[in-house]
Amino acid sequence: MQRFVVEPILFAMFGELLFPNEPIEYIIPYSTVMELYELRDSEEIIHDPAENERVKANVEKLILFFEQPFVAKKLDKSLRVPWQRSRPILYSENVTFTVVNALDNAEFGEGFDPVETELILLARRDSLPLITDQLQLQQRIVEARIGITVIDVADFGFLVDEPPFEELADEHDLALVNTPIHSLEAQEGALSPAEERAVSQKGNKLLPWVLGSFALILLAFIFTLFS
Repeated sequence: MQRFVVEPILFAMFGELLFPNEPIEYIIPYSTVMELYELRDSEEIIHDPAENERVKANVEKLILFFEQPFVAKKLDKSLRVPWQRSRPILYSENVTFTVVNALDNAEFGEGFDPVETELILLARRDSLPLITDQLQLQQRIVEARIGITVIDVADFGFLVDEPPFEELADEHDLALVNTPIHSLEAQEGALSPAEERAVSQKGNKLLPWVLGSFALILLAFIFTLFS
């Protein structure tokens, strides 16, 4: 499984991050989850009006996802101590989130804001690539000689094989976090408990007839041998 550090606003802007064809774990600072609320209330996230509406709608979907009771409970447990991690949060069959209570220590000075610092520290602590869409952030990391790998979100498709989806999952897909994922074979071939009981009872009723028929055949065979 590949692992990356990322802030969730990128999921709203670049939906293909959530639809890879291979398992991926995204490591997310808790503060960047809370930042989604500020972005939802802002009038403009990006300049293009049509794209702005699309991104804001996706931000709302992400907030609804993280507010689900099952997910929120995991987030709350990650806040007990600095750098504590949530238990894995399943978004889809191939995407898992782990939220970390990262702590900004201003290690890199005023050249990086608190969110950027947390992303960098998390990438360095876990020795993981940081995905970003900010060219200036990439340049500042290089200039500051910070020893982490930074990946432009535009290059993400070269690292993993993903289909060209642009939108987030709808509200029905968000239920995946509360529902075990089964293969299609298991879903289509499985019997309900009532069906299993009916099959078992039918089998039990037939057992005496099968044994009786086998005994008669055996007796007939023995009779033939001695006749």
